[in-house]
Amino acid sequence: IVEKPGSDSGCTAVVALLRGKDLYVANAGDSRCVVCRGVKAFDMSIDHKPEDDIETQRIHKAGGKITCDGRVNGGLNLSRAIGDHVYKRNTKLELKDQMITALPDIKHITLTDEDKFMVLACDGIW
Repeated sequence: IVEKPGSDSGCTAVVALLRGKDLYVANAGDSRCVVCRGVKAFDMSIDHKPEDDIETQRIHKAGGKITCDGRVNGGLNLSRAIGDHVYKRNTKLELKDQMITALPDIKHITLTDEDKFMVLACDGIW
């Protein structure tokens, strides 16, 4: 199979929406959001790793394998990403059910006076 340019490229994402005191954070992959609450870091996202139970189940159902070093089919070391179309070719499955999906987790909190700032960053920054 001849690959189209970019079909094996992808990225992770983290997005925050602040509406009044309601903070919504969506992430796909291993980009992260942390809120500084008082003097502690409060996680608003999780890394999507192939070895996590829910991720492993989806990957296996889509026909993928996880290698001993935690990589999907020997490639990506994460289980959710935008792009990476080579992992999204099972025509019998919806996009959310592919080996690698872009479906984000979404978390919501109501901000308090203790919340000072938030940090959004990719895994390379962390």
